[in-house]
Amino acid sequence: MNVQTEPVNQAGLSGGLIDAPRLLEQLFPNPACRPSLRWLRTQVSERTLPFVRIGRLCFFDALMVKSHLDARAMAKVKNK
Repeated sequence: MNVQTEPVNQAGLSGGLIDAPRLLEQLFPNPACRPSLRWLRTQVSERTLPFVRIGRLCFFDALMVKSHLDARAMAKVKNK
């Protein structure tokens, strides 16, 4: 039986395209610290996060989004 699994990196994030609620669950495992879905949609509309639009649907690569958020956070630290 051949079972294909998605690659998982050291942070526990799997590669591949996922929807918005699953992205928030993967990036922010603690529900108390998780931003809202509305925040994510705002970031998409402002084009500040990398995403893929297929028709009207919007998908994310968790690894790309995490690296983008990390880089943006480091830029804010370096500018202070």
